[in-house]
Amino acid sequence: MKEITEFLKIPKSRIGTLIGKNGETKKRLEKELKCRITVSEFGEVDYSSKDSIYQMKLKSIIKAIGRGFTCDEALVLLDDDYVFRMVSLKEYALKSEKKLIRVKSRLIGTDGKSRKIIEQLTDTTVVVFGKTVSVIGKYDDVGTASEAIFMLIEGATHRKVRILLERRAREKKYVL
Repeated sequence: MKEITEFLKIPKSRIGTLIGKNGETKKRLEKELKCRITVSEFGEVDYSSKDSIYQMKLKSIIKAIGRGFTCDEALVLLDDDYVFRMVSLKEYALKSEKKLIRVKSRLIGTDGKSRKIIEQLTDTTVVVFGKTVSVIGKYDDVGTASEAIFMLIEGATHRKVRILLERRAREKKYVL
């Protein structure tokens, strides 16, 4: 089978997280996903694998680390039940830095309260980094968290979002 090579760029500040202490994270990824990873000092990441499924997982993990997730948070993507979703805030903050700051503040909340509530009620991990907000979790949970995130971006009250999340959490509990 032919090896597939792809390229991603991550922020320079995230290179250390991708490589890990003494290269441990990079080595772990290369071993578990049977791939090769090369990281430049500028944040350019070349990665290749002969297995297209591993290639897709690796792409999600690299993107997640690049968007602010810790190595451990990103590595849950090795599990087939978990997905990564990233939303660009640029299109919602429309040209204004003040609007971007306001949207990010609404998503994070005072002392991270809004973000924590979304995470707890959807069993996901949410990271606001740069001009993006990203979520890792099981497919349906990521969908619910994304819905809450879009509601906050569009100006819904935190109370309304919490009510939605609590209702979805109850529904999920009864389905299981």
